[in-house]
Amino acid sequence: MEGGNKIRSVDKAMTLLELLGESRTPLALAELERRSGLPKSTIHGLLSTMREHHMVSQQADGRYCLGLRLFELGCAVSASWDVTGVAAPYLSKLSSVTGATAFLAVLSGGEAVTLDQSREGGGLRIVSETGCRLPLYCTSQGKLFLAYCSSEAEQHRLLRAHPPVSHTPHTITEPGQLMEELRRVRAQGYAVEDGEFRIGLRSVSAPVFGPGGGLQYALGAVGLFRRTTAPEFTLATRLATDYAAQISAELKALS
Repeated sequence: MEGGNKIRSVDKAMTLLELLGESRTPLALAELERRSGLPKSTIHGLLSTMREHHMVSQQADGRYCLGLRLFELGCAVSASWDVTGVAAPYLSKLSSVTGATAFLAVLSGGEAVTLDQSREGGGLRIVSETGCRLPLYCTSQGKLFLAYCSSEAEQHRLLRAHPPVSHTPHTITEPGQLMEELRRVRAQGYAVEDGEFRIGLRSVSAPVFGPGGGLQYALGAVGLFRRTTAPEFTLATRLATDYAAQISAELKALS
């Protein structure tokens, strides 16, 4: 046990699950050893234990992948979240009106995680999949989570965990400039990404507050908007903020 709280074997097991989750194909024991830096004997023991609980599965060729039990637990978690059911019609309307991909995101592990998304009609699907993780400092949903942190110290803690790097020439990596951007986000009540994560893509995110009044989710739209001052982007901003406020009200009523 480390620091009186951290159980090393559990921490190592979580590392293996994350590696299997990040991989698009099953991994052999040797590959898990290389990626994790853990001894092969430790990995084998942890995988054997997790396999008994169906957290991991071993294929005929000996490689490992995530198990069915994790899917069942994920479904149970999803079913316990009122927000996905509440937000679904708003995501559909936001996408239908703007022609962009609408998304709902949550802060997890120092990154913005997509909980749900909607792409009505044809065209380019921007968000690749539910569950994808995105950096905080260069996405609208991420900047929203940073801006609404409880303190500047918490903002710095999250940024230290995932230091800013340039994804495009527009990525804000200079600390002073980024903090000024976060103050602007908090003041205006929504966040904008202007080609900072992917060239040509622009997005807007608005805060969804929980029953206690704190920020819990980000509702937004991402697409090939011409510029952030274009009428279609202004419309997306207005709808995102309006719909986020309505979802917040519904979540409070359900509590």
